[in-house]
Amino acid sequence: MCGFAGLYKKLALTEADKTAIINMSQCIRHRGPDDCKTHFGETYAFAFRRLSIIDLEAGAQPFYAFDGRYVGIFNGEIYNYLELRDELIKKGYSFSTRSEIETILTLYHDEGCEFIKKLRGMFAIVIRDNEKNTVFFGRDPFGIKPFYYRIGENGITFSSEFKAFMFDTEMKEYTVDEAALQSYFTFQYVTEPDTISPDIKILPAGTYALIDENFTVSPKEYFDLRLSPNRFIKFDEKEKKLREAVMKSVEYHMLSDVPLGSFLSSGIDSAVITAVAAKLCPGIKAFTVAFGVKEYSEIENATGISSHLDIEHIKLVAGLDDFLENYEKVIYHLDSPVADPSTVAIYLICREAARHVKVVLSGEGSDELFAGYKMYKDSIPTSYLSVLPDSLKSLVYNVGKILPKGTPGKNTLMRDITPIESRFVGNAFVFTEEQKKAFYKKFNPNVHFADRTRSIYKKIYDKGPLTKMQYCDMNTWLKSDILVKGDRLSMANSLEVRVPYLDREVFAAARELCVKDKLSHGTTKYILRHAFRDLLNEETVMRPKLGYPVPVRLWLKNELYDWARNIITSPYADEFIEKNEILKMLEDHRKGICDNYKPLWNIMTFITWYKLYVGEIENTRKRVLAGEL
Repeated sequence: MCGFAGLYKKLALTEADKTAIINMSQCIRHRGPDDCKTHFGETYAFAFRRLSIIDLEAGAQPFYAFDGRYVGIFNGEIYNYLELRDELIKKGYSFSTRSEIETILTLYHDEGCEFIKKLRGMFAIVIRDNEKNTVFFGRDPFGIKPFYYRIGENGITFSSEFKAFMFDTEMKEYTVDEAALQSYFTFQYVTEPDTISPDIKILPAGTYALIDENFTVSPKEYFDLRLSPNRFIKFDEKEKKLREAVMKSVEYHMLSDVPLGSFLSSGIDSAVITAVAAKLCPGIKAFTVAFGVKEYSEIENATGISSHLDIEHIKLVAGLDDFLENYEKVIYHLDSPVADPSTVAIYLICREAARHVKVVLSGEGSDELFAGYKMYKDSIPTSYLSVLPDSLKSLVYNVGKILPKGTPGKNTLMRDITPIESRFVGNAFVFTEEQKKAFYKKFNPNVHFADRTRSIYKKIYDKGPLTKMQYCDMNTWLKSDILVKGDRLSMANSLEVRVPYLDREVFAAARELCVKDKLSHGTTKYILRHAFRDLLNEETVMRPKLGYPVPVRLWLKNELYDWARNIITSPYADEFIEKNEILKMLEDHRKGICDNYKPLWNIMTFITWYKLYVGEIENTRKRVLAGEL
């Protein structure tokens, strides 16, 4: 696990370019505190930060292969690299290290760009071919590892993190994409490949691109997360395949030359990963965080799981002071704004885990693959209205819209006659377009949040509602929220987080599951629960998901009220936000008139991000170079 920064220019590098790369590397030093190296070619530069996990003594990057023809940098882990290495040795290739990067460069030499299809793992890869004067970009199928780039007048700049571009000599400041921001207020994040800044893009997950002297980035998709339910395969066969895939994936993900642990919440996802890992490594440590408010704590249930598995359990009980002390630092490390209240909890448990281990396993991805979110149950029609002809549905819909709010049955009626494509845009949904008009000064009636999911749904137009919801979440919520939190907040603490469910073989087992395999017996993720019921007690197997709960809803009414008010009334983002409307939301929340904690967190996150990346960017730069961020 590491981080990189680099550029590829039309003309020879200047001293300013070299300084910029050094500063970009310094900006992401948390991703790799064990080693730092740079390489300056005539028209390109690579900087690399290493967190040593495998082949601790060799494998330093940038790595040179085939007499300097290739220069490569790579962030992530390739879990099948030893098998790939053996295949290459049989072809006659020899190796000087046991490192993944040497295997990657040799594969690239042997097979070209399509080599990326053979990789099993999480990765962002950059390869310079000095003979052909090209640069290869590649990213893993799920988007676990980040890859940002910016095309300028004189070339292309790239990095593992968005924040590094504050030292890009051609980009004087971060600007805000008004359309992306308008959609952010619904999604609580900006969906990739866009970012909050129009100049900076993300290389899409499951794609690669070959960059030549024209500096055009045209990503080519090599992997798609499309589900294909198969009702002709028996449940028992699917269950066996799934269990074997998860077990093998956990084994692969435990490949490490350094200490390893596991995150443990109260749910089935992390419990399964921890249980399998404990069998393979009996001395594994498990980590849990809570904020000391009982109804928001998973510690008691997690303690029961750890006792059942007989493993060491490290518990962190944080308080309001911990929350306040780290809030702004968390917003900074997330890069683009991600308005998920769980972020501070994730940051704190990553910091605690980093004191004990260097690698941690996590259960992320299970909900999207196996239909774990409660809202997925909404995909199953509950009334005869769902089978009405479209013309009648339209009539009923118009009648339903004029029914008073709170009318019994209205929500069910509207749900069953509204297509998934029109009502589901991912796991989070904060503001409607109508609600944004009241506070978003740049509101554009021609921009609609559904614009960002239309192309996703188009790919699976012929699938059922549940499959559509999962596919939408995998391409929005998972990539742009869940995995962003996991990567940025762990790497902020120089900790590597691995996600065994997001593995190509586990996906191959999950893609064939039908609705009844996932939503059955009154629960979600039924097949996963059933497949691993022998490793866990019944209570754990059937327990619903909580997901790093943080008592923000309660605190905003009392302890955090003045703090929140100060953020809202600060002089930042006034050109975008009508602050009086937001203050009214805060007051209504405090009085219990409305539960506004998610909308408030959404707005406050953007204002804080704006302060750090736009309003006080010079101060942020100074703090970064001084080692304060």
